[in-house]
Amino acid sequence: MVMKKQTTFGAFRLAALPAAILLIAALLAGAACGGADTAGESGGGKREPGAGAGPENPSSAAASVTAAGTGPGNTGDPASGALGGSGITISGDGIEGELTFTFAELLALPDAAFEHAYSTINNWPASRFYAGRGIRVAAILEAAGVLDTASLITFRSVDSYETALTREQLLGGARYYYPFAAEGSDEDAEIVEPILAYEFKEGSADLANAAPGDFCLLFGQRSPFEHTNPAFVENISEILVSAAPPGQWREAGIFPASGRIEAGDSIKLQHPEFGLVKMFYTLDGSEPTELSTMYNPSTYRPELNKPIVFTENAVLKVLVTGYGREDSPIAVYEIIVED
Repeated sequence: MVMKKQTTFGAFRLAALPAAILLIAALLAGAACGGADTAGESGGGKREPGAGAGPENPSSAAASVTAAGTGPGNTGDPASGALGGSGITISGDGIEGELTFTFAELLALPDAAFEHAYSTINNWPASRFYAGRGIRVAAILEAAGVLDTASLITFRSVDSYETALTREQLLGGARYYYPFAAEGSDEDAEIVEPILAYEFKEGSADLANAAPGDFCLLFGQRSPFEHTNPAFVENISEILVSAAPPGQWREAGIFPASGRIEAGDSIKLQHPEFGLVKMFYTLDGSEPTELSTMYNPSTYRPELNKPIVFTENAVLKVLVTGYGREDSPIAVYEIIVED
């Protein structure tokens, strides 16, 4: 490893661009592993996956991890560090200057290697699979001395496309590979580690098909319904680590805002960052979770995001979730059905 003077990176952030431009840029750049988060068929068994285009969640980066070199996409001898001449440069809290690991040193980190199949769902939505072989994100952060202090972890590609996850979202609990995610089943689930994959294959659960590529973020699901694919960023060149609190998503709103409707009419859920979040709701007074009914399952097919029809009075509770921030407070609305 090499110590050197810290480098200052540019301040350009994609969050300043309109959502439509972000989507077009992601489609053109292929920022997510395997391409854009687009349509696909879902079925039983091993299904053909697509890729996600994960929007940036703005963050205040207190520490950064930057890929040095050309990336591990070229073939070579990993033990000699010749696999693309790549490495990771780490800077941030508790580190003087920068700490650089070669690719060979990353592979030599204790308990760093991990390989597995990964299930995922994109925002079409369609169920997907990836086979991945890589380096555990936790091992990289531990080697940098920021594993216990990281609050927000942002993965940035070479073209500045990025996605962020809180430490709790990425490392705070078990994540799984679900062989039957397309059926909504947790049968035969297996725990998997978040990795920066240097070999992977979109569209296969067979590790024999994994091929060299630039670093790609892969991580498991907390339920068979979680839409993780939009965060599978490819061509990662930096990891930005912040110790600052990640913030919290705003509560969902409703239309009409009064909550008063006639029998058979509907209520729409609203959010100022609709495309970045998922909204889950209940109508029986219970607290919503990520296993409750999802209001907005699709980014691309608005007909799937159906307003909620009421025929009688009810208590509507809504939870807003999304990567890069903590869950919203539970919004509670009394829906009155007038005669």
